[in-house]
Amino acid sequence: MSAFNLAQESADAENKQTPAATATPEVDSATAELNEANAVETEVAQEDDTAEQIETEQDQLGEIEDEVAQESNGLSPVAARLLSQSLKRIVGKQQATKIHAMENYQSGRSGQMEARRIALEGIKETLKQFWEAIKAQLKKFYNKVKTYFVKAFSAARKMKDRAEALQKKANGTVGTIEDKQFSFGQTKAIAVDGKYNDAGVLTTGLNDVRKVVTGLLTVQKADKYESTVDTAAASVESMVGKLKKDLSADVSADTTGLIAKLKEVQGITVVKIMTNPETKLVEMYVPKGSDDAVEFSTGLPGGKSVVEVIANVNSKDNSIEAVTKVVKNTRLILGNDRYTPRDVTEGEVKTLNTSQVDKVCDDVIEIAETAYTYEKAWEKRDKFQAKLEREIDTVIKSINSDDDVDSRAQRIIRNFATSFTTSVRRRTSFESQFIGYALNTGSAFLNYAERSLGQHKSK
Repeated sequence: MSAFNLAQESADAENKQTPAATATPEVDSATAELNEANAVETEVAQEDDTAEQIETEQDQLGEIEDEVAQESNGLSPVAARLLSQSLKRIVGKQQATKIHAMENYQSGRSGQMEARRIALEGIKETLKQFWEAIKAQLKKFYNKVKTYFVKAFSAARKMKDRAEALQKKANGTVGTIEDKQFSFGQTKAIAVDGKYNDAGVLTTGLNDVRKVVTGLLTVQKADKYESTVDTAAASVESMVGKLKKDLSADVSADTTGLIAKLKEVQGITVVKIMTNPETKLVEMYVPKGSDDAVEFSTGLPGGKSVVEVIANVNSKDNSIEAVTKVVKNTRLILGNDRYTPRDVTEGEVKTLNTSQVDKVCDDVIEIAETAYTYEKAWEKRDKFQAKLEREIDTVIKSINSDDDVDSRAQRIIRNFATSFTTSVRRRTSFESQFIGYALNTGSAFLNYAERSLGQHKSK
């Protein structure tokens, strides 16, 4: 069913499991909290996917509008059938029939012209409704994110307690390693590049996760991102005033420098960049025909990578279309480091020495501390996105009610305005996903470290 259709109804109405290590109060409590957060994180991802689908449907309907508008001789029987099929796919059968009903279609010249007029009016009105559907879905998304972060921040605090207790135990352990390797059930979660038999590579991988968390998920980084988006969004009202009068108006005074700043706050510079990623992997994020660029961090534990999609526009292009593309398309994603994920089976891992256990605990403590400190950034983000949504709502209602602005201009301005809520949602989604990934990875490494300590024989 069309996501737009489902969200409209909402607007009208207003597994992962973390295996436990040796049972201790710290382990039991941290594991329970993390499992609760994981369950909600799945729901966050579902709401995020639905929001993406609604916005994709809005873009597709806009493209249909352009195609229909170009049918200067009216809708031929073939064009009418194709339009009917496309509309059903995008907005669902019920809404499609409201826009264009084949049973009312007349194949004569006047009938074809009338069908074109009715279709354009119906598409225009439907596009106006999309913002209400998007708002309804954003509300569902952010409500789930709020619930998730409450549980994730609590889990992070418990994880820090567990890591500190384990670190203290490791520092007090004196003895030799009795078994230099052992079977471990979470090899997939800690493996780097599909391998898990090199302790040094594994601990370096965890440290890379720590670098991403401390480099990208800080209050300062969030403030910089929001400040940049806020500056860009503040230009909306000024630009709309000019563009409503003339879609080709010069808006460079409002947009100069924005593109470079928006790209800067979405960059991944905290870890090494992957060289020669697979072509199919690149095409997962940048389809054929797109001129956007993509970069991947080197592989992280669990076969993951931080993906940066970079909208490719001329640095001197300050048009509304260019800024819209950069705001909407430039983003960070938690993805895979291979097109086809490696098949990592349970196996034997090398026993960590006490220094390595200490290092693992140190990284997990830093990950956990940064995660729950991010609570301050999330509180600000929640208020920021609500403020942004109110401002965009005002602009869109003004555009939708202005009959003097042609439909194409309305759509371009509407897309520009809503690109900001898209950017903030995508950024929030990445942050929540990466915090969840980092906490689950940290938990797996703590299990690995704890099992390793069990292989040390006291003197």
